[in-house]
Amino acid sequence: MSAVYAPPSLAGTRHARSLLLAALGIAGAALLAPQLIAVNLAQACIVNDTPYLDLCPAAPAAREERAAQARARIAESPGDARAYVGLAFADASASAPRILQAAARVAPADANVATLSAARALERGDFPTAIAPLVDLVEYSNNDRAALVLARLIGSGQWQLLAEHVRPGTKWLHSVLAHMPRAERPVSTALPLIVLALDKGIFTPADLMPHVRQMKAAGAWGDAYSLWVALHAGASPTLYNASFDEPFEADGFDWEVGTQQPIGQSGAQVRRTSEEQRGPVLEIRFTGRPFLVPLVRQHLFLAPGRYRLRGDYKSSQLRIEHGLAWTMRCTATTVSAQSASLGDTGNQWQRFEFEFAIPANCGWVASLQLETIAPFEAAVGSRGRASFDAFSLEKLEQ
Repeated sequence: MSAVYAPPSLAGTRHARSLLLAALGIAGAALLAPQLIAVNLAQACIVNDTPYLDLCPAAPAAREERAAQARARIAESPGDARAYVGLAFADASASAPRILQAAARVAPADANVATLSAARALERGDFPTAIAPLVDLVEYSNNDRAALVLARLIGSGQWQLLAEHVRPGTKWLHSVLAHMPRAERPVSTALPLIVLALDKGIFTPADLMPHVRQMKAAGAWGDAYSLWVALHAGASPTLYNASFDEPFEADGFDWEVGTQQPIGQSGAQVRRTSEEQRGPVLEIRFTGRPFLVPLVRQHLFLAPGRYRLRGDYKSSQLRIEHGLAWTMRCTATTVSAQSASLGDTGNQWQRFEFEFAIPANCGWVASLQLETIAPFEAAVGSRGRASFDAFSLEKLEQ
């Protein structure tokens, strides 16, 4: 095996991760319009099942009757927490805020009190006050509506309001992230909170890899890559897993193996295998059946400029007339550069290299991928074996 080319880590320490957070920080947006979150007492009625209290809006006379009943119960039993909760929901007078405070004192863990507290704060546009009860509703009551509201707040740039609630052992952020699609907000807007939660052990890398995939699918390449870097302790080599030493990780920025048919029907079987005196290498066996290209690829974040790719290659009984080639693409149809043809080497390792330029208009990512030089050869199928190892990618001086 050859050493992997790896530039200095971008965020290998907690301090560096804080710098990463600052770089990713979403500027505080203007306060949300009331219609954005649309939380009111009508929605509060379905939060908890209370056997004696209908939380849904009622006519003024009915509300007054319920308030009177609640006051009577409080007079008989000053410690009746349910009565305070009922009075808080039923009383619409100027004393309602004080009643809600009393209900919160006698029933601090009551989900209905938390709902009403959040609803009234949101109706006033007082988002900082609404956050704590909303978080409690998600954390302790698994409340979907509260999770949806928090997802909308995060998606509107208010993630800073939630940062202090990202604490070890909490689970509310899991639920909020799951509600981002329903809130029609990209998961990438929660990236600062995700990185905080990762630092505090709230998430494992396995929890977050699906979000990397979602960000890539949504075209949020920068956010997807930033999260990928955070999941790998800040390591950011120009070419990841360059010597194929580690098992491939799906959904991220490792090598991606092209979709092929099941093993018995596949025209190209791509795998990592062990080579004597080298260790793991990339191996491709061609079976004579048609196969899809690219056979393998990796998305790369490369600044404009010139680069050199080097690697080791060998093949045995390879029946591809025009050969294989490593290709750099800015898009699926735009070829930036291509290596020389890689044909049969008689099962001997050989060195190959090629230089290429990344233009300024290449976009967020370029793709390094293995293809057949002549597309028709993938369609008709080939035979033989090819192996690759010890890649390196370096930026050249201008």
